[in-house]
Amino acid sequence: MQLNASVFDLWVFRRRNGQVEYLLLYTSASKAERFFNGGRFWQIPSGVFPQGDSVLGTFDRTLMAYGLRPRAVWAAELVYTIYNRRFDELQTISVFAAEVDADSDALVLNPDEHAEYAWLPFDEALSRVHYRGLKDGLRSTFEYVTGAVSPAPELRLR
Repeated sequence: MQLNASVFDLWVFRRRNGQVEYLLLYTSASKAERFFNGGRFWQIPSGVFPQGDSVLGTFDRTLMAYGLRPRAVWAAELVYTIYNRRFDELQTISVFAAEVDADSDALVLNPDEHAEYAWLPFDEALSRVHYRGLKDGLRSTFEYVTGAVSPAPELRLR
């Protein structure tokens, strides 16, 4: 088994009507059957940094696949480790946050990966994700970026 340290989670959020909403993606039935014994769950955009690519370039391409463009990106000050059964590897996952425009309503979903999406306030997003890394990542995003009166400028990448 190998350790993959180039994996990331990207907490995407928007500010709308004075409230912060976080993007959650619901796994498709086919993905759940192929990799998770039929278990479906809420997750967030994630991926692997290609060797030689920049962090911001990777996030631009990741979000472009959903029809989104990041306005700002932050390091969310969290890294966690999991065993990923889909890839049969240990993964060290770095957590980031990306703000998109408030009118980001029409997302493009890959039907092999995700069946639906939702923009949710913090408490509801926290209640829908059930993996510790996602919960801790959302809490860290809230603490350092979206819940802070003034997000730490040293953590802002764009």
